[in-house]
Amino acid sequence: MIAPRTARPSALGAFRGEALKLSRQLSVWLMILGAFVLLGIIVLASSTASSFKADLARDPSLFMNDAVQVYGTVFQVGSGIFLLIVSARLLAMEYSSGTIRIIYARGMGRLQLLLTKLAALTALGLLMLAGYLLVVGAIVVVTVRSWQGSLAPLGHISPAEWANVLRALVFCAANVLVLVTLAAAAAGLGRSLAFALPAALALFPADNFSTVICLLIARVTGHDHPWLDITQWLLGPNLNNLLPLWETTHPRAAFATPLVKVDLTQTVAVIAAWSVAFAVVAVVRAVRPDVLE
Repeated sequence: MIAPRTARPSALGAFRGEALKLSRQLSVWLMILGAFVLLGIIVLASSTASSFKADLARDPSLFMNDAVQVYGTVFQVGSGIFLLIVSARLLAMEYSSGTIRIIYARGMGRLQLLLTKLAALTALGLLMLAGYLLVVGAIVVVTVRSWQGSLAPLGHISPAEWANVLRALVFCAANVLVLVTLAAAAAGLGRSLAFALPAALALFPADNFSTVICLLIARVTGHDHPWLDITQWLLGPNLNNLLPLWETTHPRAAFATPLVKVDLTQTVAVIAAWSVAFAVVAVVRAVRPDVLE
């Protein structure tokens, strides 16, 4: 007699399950609502800024660059906080609630569960980026039409500036991947929501503040090395510096950057190394049998 096969969760079914968890979390919708409120305040502030209107009349390319800087920074900060909170919660909630044992007992593999959660979170981040792009695009169109009476100024934006817009989108997408892997590493290390959430949220503020500490130490000691050199290996400052290094016109960073000169290749390599390290920690902690089936 042939023994019946044990049913195992399919990849698509597991992905749907994780997506359903995200869609039914009240905190997710409250944060999205808060993001729209914040965006509305930014729009009101920019619509009353005389410099924005003057840039549009003088040089539409400069106006577009200003828009990318403002709205790109809003997305970088807002999506960072949102994704770190949501990701840490989704990745660590099974450990904190104890349901991880039930999931494993029903045939879900350790690595399969991790990859499914990462896929759901990445899809959420990219979907959020696409929605944000549509909303911001509509805001820019309405702003230009209300200030100039037509959309003709958009036709005078240089190809180089449109290329910078594309670079900003690629940067935001890469930022989503870094945030998700960071949250996965934090959840894997602590295996509890109480650890994962503060650990994930603390890294970037600590990274950015570290540049100030390194600068102060260098001034007090009178030696730039090795204190300033340390900043070139920090994740946050390198992420902040990625887009300004990549852009061809009007490059500037909104937050702390490395205190020594770095090029684009080194910046990408540092960010990639941190991301790979986060992924390795997440995978190793996921497959390590601390939780018995």
